[in-house]
Amino acid sequence: MNSYAILFLALPMLSFILQISFGKRYGRKSHFISLTLIGLMLMQALYFFFESVGNKEPLVDEVVNWFSTLGSFAFEVGFKIDKISSIMLIIVSLISFLVHLYSTEYMKDDPRYTRYFAYLGLFTFSMNGIVLAPSLIMMYVFWELVGLSSYLLIGFWFEKDTASEACKKAFLVNRVGDIGMFIGIMIIYFQVHTLTFEGISSAVESGAFAGNENLLSLAGVLVFLGAVGKSAQFPLHIWLPDAMEGPTPVSALIHAATMVAAGVYMCLRIFPFLTIDALEVIAYVGAATAIFAAIIAITQNDIKRVLAYSTVSQLGYMILAIGVGAFNAAFFHLATHAMFKACLFLCSGSVIHGMHHALHHIDDHHTDPQDMRNMGGLKSKMPITYIAMLISTLAISGVPLFSGFLSKDAILAGALSFYHHHHGWSVLIPVAGFGSAMITAFYMFRLIFLTFHGKPKVQKIFDNVHESGFAMTIPLIILSLLSFAFVFTFNINPFDAHGWFEYMVGHGSNATGISIKELKEGFHHAHGIAMTLSIICASIGILLSIVFYLYKLIDAQKVANTLNRFGLYNLSYNKFYVDEIYSIFMYKPFMWWSNIFSKIDWNLYDQRFIDGFGWATLKISDKATYVDYSWLDQKIVDGAAKITNYFGRGLKPMQSGIIQNYILAGMVAIILIIFLAQQL
Repeated sequence: MNSYAILFLALPMLSFILQISFGKRYGRKSHFISLTLIGLMLMQALYFFFESVGNKEPLVDEVVNWFSTLGSFAFEVGFKIDKISSIMLIIVSLISFLVHLYSTEYMKDDPRYTRYFAYLGLFTFSMNGIVLAPSLIMMYVFWELVGLSSYLLIGFWFEKDTASEACKKAFLVNRVGDIGMFIGIMIIYFQVHTLTFEGISSAVESGAFAGNENLLSLAGVLVFLGAVGKSAQFPLHIWLPDAMEGPTPVSALIHAATMVAAGVYMCLRIFPFLTIDALEVIAYVGAATAIFAAIIAITQNDIKRVLAYSTVSQLGYMILAIGVGAFNAAFFHLATHAMFKACLFLCSGSVIHGMHHALHHIDDHHTDPQDMRNMGGLKSKMPITYIAMLISTLAISGVPLFSGFLSKDAILAGALSFYHHHHGWSVLIPVAGFGSAMITAFYMFRLIFLTFHGKPKVQKIFDNVHESGFAMTIPLIILSLLSFAFVFTFNINPFDAHGWFEYMVGHGSNATGISIKELKEGFHHAHGIAMTLSIICASIGILLSIVFYLYKLIDAQKVANTLNRFGLYNLSYNKFYVDEIYSIFMYKPFMWWSNIFSKIDWNLYDQRFIDGFGWATLKISDKATYVDYSWLDQKIVDGAAKITNYFGRGLKPMQSGIIQNYILAGMVAIILIIFLAQQL
């Protein structure tokens, strides 16, 4: 095993072990352990990143057979560090380090301070395992570890019912997708007898599924279900907005850069053996998720909930891009989104932190510190947070000169190219893409105007709000700078399509015949149109937000009331009633049947059948006891003993101990024997 690559697992695991075992000895200074170890991991990630630039071949590509079962199933583990994994390692390491730094201030008063940093280390370890995995089975193991560590972090404040419910919801919903993923992995294994990404791609290209492409399509969609769960795609998106119940730095770590990005990263790894049919399913799921979540975000008032649905929508963009074949654009957006979404969540945490301390100062325990309707005018009180959040909002809105413009433009060009080649219903994909772009710009600037502009909603709160400390503002400054477009436009840009397409997919096309040349040409021709439409959509969204929420030329509440005549506002505000639909058609029927089977099990099977056996056994035991004691013991066993005792007492006088009597008795016995013998 590569001694340097293994440090990506060893360093965060060491952080977890030291914090969970010895953290309390150092108290509030224990974070230096984690910061040092994660900082070293970040430095190593930077080294591998710059080494990978210009190299088409992987820097590290090692696979070993960990164990086999009966010589058939091989559990293959190892490390694979190429362009995309080196970039992912940068993303995970950087966001993890900044979240650790941010948390030293945000979590300083928490009684479980060291446990929190231990869980961060475990999460980072698990995520790095996914990134480094050269095989589906190793990725699946760390996939589940990410689920465990996210469960621990989302439910960190488990004394709150909402937090404990949210972590269970996240864990269980992800299990649904993971079951499908596991079945898909097994289908692939039994067909090609390997689970390494290169091995699967080579086997598929060699005709392992020849004449059985439908099975390959099914396997691809089933593996994709893991991404539907982990990357919160419709209809398994319901866990991600609730995950905000964890500490806000955790939201930045989960929503922005790591856990939810794992599904997109996995799709990139399996792309070479996804069929056209599987990709089409993926494209429509991504498009539906992007527009669906964006519409919900419009009406939310909780600042973190707006960002949560924004994450779901942006993940939909990435999945859409993979489905239309623009996998480089998907990964590009994954990287840009990691920076500006982490910045947005940490900025929201800064606002919530300031609101919380203000409410504590005025002894107000009823006002919600996350409700934007209680904010307003905060830009003068929190200038660093405001500027950082404005920059990241411009990025996510797709405004030129900011990173989101570059990656969104590439995705939308892919969507237009997809429609050009397919026509028909595929028009829904670019419509969803551009529609989501406009809506995103609208609700994100709504958040900016409600939070930072206008007059303070509650003057007492406003008077006591102040900017966060350096440990919280430094990560905001770094991430806001990384939200500018120039960061991603150097000559060493690893997202450039030249050479990267061929490297990702193999020999110029994937196993299902998608032409790389055709993809490139389609994206090139659609680029100009996509860029123009993208700018128009972003401009419309921002202008509408200015009209409604900055200058208030139109009363937003009146418009909401008008829309609600048709139930549209409530439809968005109540998240299209998806949770309620699940409750009616899944949870309640499941609980009803569970109750029925419980009664059958308890009242009939246990009490009548099993307990009936017990009752019969007791009755038989009573009768057997009576027979055994009253007859066998008292009549037969005790009777034999009584007879023996009776004769014993009768014969006892014969045992006199006088020899003369014994001689006399013997002579009498001899005489009797002689007499009887003569008679016979």
